[in-house]
Amino acid sequence: CATEFLIRNDSPAKIVQKLDSLIVLTLLHLESCQSSGRLAEVFDILLMSFKRTVLNTYKSKFTQFVMFYACALDPERCGVNFAMVLTEMFESYVNPPITRMSAVAYLASYLSRAKFLSSELVASIIQRLVDWCFAYCKLHDFDMNPQAHQVFYSGCQAIMYILCFRMRSLMDIPRLKIRLIKMPMEPIWKHKLNPLKVCLPGVVEEFLKQSKAARLFMSAELFVFDDLLEADLSKGFGGMDRLDMFFPFDPCLLEKSESYIRPHFVRWSRVKTTYDTHNIEDDSDCESEASDDDFLDMNAKDMIDDDMIGSVEADHDFHPDLNKMSITPKPMKYGFQEQMERGTRTLSKTRRSTSPESL
Repeated sequence: CATEFLIRNDSPAKIVQKLDSLIVLTLLHLESCQSSGRLAEVFDILLMSFKRTVLNTYKSKFTQFVMFYACALDPERCGVNFAMVLTEMFESYVNPPITRMSAVAYLASYLSRAKFLSSELVASIIQRLVDWCFAYCKLHDFDMNPQAHQVFYSGCQAIMYILCFRMRSLMDIPRLKIRLIKMPMEPIWKHKLNPLKVCLPGVVEEFLKQSKAARLFMSAELFVFDDLLEADLSKGFGGMDRLDMFFPFDPCLLEKSESYIRPHFVRWSRVKTTYDTHNIEDDSDCESEASDDDFLDMNAKDMIDDDMIGSVEADHDFHPDLNKMSITPKPMKYGFQEQMERGTRTLSKTRRSTSPESL
């Protein structure tokens, strides 16, 4: 077919350029649909296609940004609808575990990165995730077991990941601060299932750091574990799976496509954390061409790095430069990074996706 011909005869760089151009054409088409009042209809088709072909695709890097841009063009309808669909897919016991875990991974990344979503919506979905995890804890009075409770741990990690990005903005709004403090999170973190020792250590560390600064919990000092970063536990949850290292809406690295996404996208280096005492300039100029390197990155030493270079082999991705997706956490103590890289290499050689190739 034509696609196979292009792949056989073009260099990886040319394939990336063509993919970038095709996505830009798609984004321009979405803009024309918005202008003609057909975006809602087109979005419904996109959403159906996303659920069928993209959601469970292993390590998709680019295609999901078509959904992201459609949501940005119509935040009140498309943007909210996408978030609610992902939430419902996670909550539904009808869906298989891998679909629920994928849905909540997309949900966490989307709520963290989408600049156009309201704080009220983010808080309401965090509430639903917390309520679901709290109910799960009450029904499962068991000890920590990463393999048996993967969906639960995925939900816990989603809560923490979203709050790494959004805690400061939520705590700055009095009514949302009260709502956040009243959520039954503390019993979840203290439960025998012990999510703080199972979820991705970098996410847990950042979440606890911000929670302590924000005084989110009455007994924040109790959330200290000598072996918090023990690699074997995190490996049990996801080291040989994909969702502990997959944040679908990490920065888009297709140059032309990224220029459309940028005005609607939250970069980690621009996030105001609860422990940040510096004044970060208001990022109100959505048309700015500035990158993260053009301003002081207050959070450069923390766990979520938009410019992290992964260790994926070039023949498994379009181009070595595209490996800057922060799908792999920063090096952690106790050999965590080494085990993550070993797990990723093993996974890339053994896993066979039933979905189309990731774009």
